[in-house]
Amino acid sequence: MNFCKRFNICARTHAIAASEGMLGMLVKVCCCFPFSGCDVNSPRQPGANGEGEEEARDGQTPLHLAACWGLEEVVQCLLEFGANVNAQDAEGRTPIHVAISNQHNVIIQLMISHPEIRLNMRDRQGMTPFACAMTYKNNKAAEAILKREAGAAEQVDNKGRNFLHIAVQNSDIESVLFLISVQANVNSRVQDASKLTPLHLAVQAGSEIIVRNLLLAGAKVNELTKHRQTALHLAAQQDLPTICSVLLENGVDFAAVDENGNNALHLAVMHGRLNNIRILLTECNVDAEAFNLRGQSPMHILGHYGKDNAAAICELFLECMPEYPLDKPDAEGNTVLLLAYMKGNANLCRAIVRAGARLGVNNNQGVNIFNYQVATKQLLFRLLDMLSKEPPWCDGSNCYECIAKFGVTTRKHHCRHCGRLLCHRCSTKEIPIIKFDLNKPVRVCNICFDVLTLGGVS
Repeated sequence: MNFCKRFNICARTHAIAASEGMLGMLVKVCCCFPFSGCDVNSPRQPGANGEGEEEARDGQTPLHLAACWGLEEVVQCLLEFGANVNAQDAEGRTPIHVAISNQHNVIIQLMISHPEIRLNMRDRQGMTPFACAMTYKNNKAAEAILKREAGAAEQVDNKGRNFLHIAVQNSDIESVLFLISVQANVNSRVQDASKLTPLHLAVQAGSEIIVRNLLLAGAKVNELTKHRQTALHLAAQQDLPTICSVLLENGVDFAAVDENGNNALHLAVMHGRLNNIRILLTECNVDAEAFNLRGQSPMHILGHYGKDNAAAICELFLECMPEYPLDKPDAEGNTVLLLAYMKGNANLCRAIVRAGARLGVNNNQGVNIFNYQVATKQLLFRLLDMLSKEPPWCDGSNCYECIAKFGVTTRKHHCRHCGRLLCHRCSTKEIPIIKFDLNKPVRVCNICFDVLTLGGVS
């Protein structure tokens, strides 16, 4: 017979009885007599006149209610008399879900010790009892579940994440430390397209303390993402200098390159991470001249992607590596100066020129800063005007201005101001260059003549 109908107990009466300590007595009376015919698994229902409203339709059995209200003796009695420990209410929750969410630890232990308990059941939100314990930070319940269901911590959600992945992404250090303490796999990968490890996720979350604890717990520092990036690659792209340093201290492979041939320094430069670059240049021997698959060094990356702090990055490179080969071209023949000039990065151009780079170097298509098509030559004039010493001379087989090929009848000349290689016709003008201590007239190109006479005004 239905428990509620047998004793005409509606949902509201249930609540009143519980609040007055009477429900335990009712259950004992009903259950202890074999002829009572009570159904201990009957969910609560509306009264004869529809009493109870929504709560009367929540599908909760007496065991759910006892677990909610913390009635330990009632729970024990119901279990002894065959109450279904795995019954689900309208929200898909089992009695242990309810007990965990209400922090009733004695009842939780009673249910976990039940031989028929199923700890892999999920509610309508997809949460298992272990997930519920983690959500409510009930570590005792979580530990007890793990003793009964060893793989509970490795269960994944609909995004392929286990509990450690979720805790790391939420920067929940308390849960991370608990999961580490119960031997959760610190190298497990998210079961999705990314296949990220907890260490990768910790770096993405920017949590130094979680990164340190994962490494102490045995996280593999050189695990790769699907793009063949290490945790250092990921940290280098964000403003995470301390994490970069921690990874280097723990033996990360700073020479590793991703699927595009980029090392961590390439990526730090690409994203303008000055502090990361300082760590990489001073705390390890990363190859600062390495070429990626596009034939670009970190400095070429700076010329192509340089942001507002590009000049400061350039100066940092030169501070750490005074002999850095600024004139070394990329796969398309572009120097750092030409790339920066084409991008209109005036501050970076000035920093490169101050460092003594050659001005007139052509790329593979014969383009240089003198003939690159721009709306105004103002930047070029200012770069030439700021020259404080005679730059290195350029070399080649053709005039940099008119492209005439040098031979017996066409001799090589150099502009003594910009260093470009020119023919006689393109370097007919002569002028003293006082700032270079060249007090006698010397051969210069037409552009430099204008700069020297007009003072850098186009």
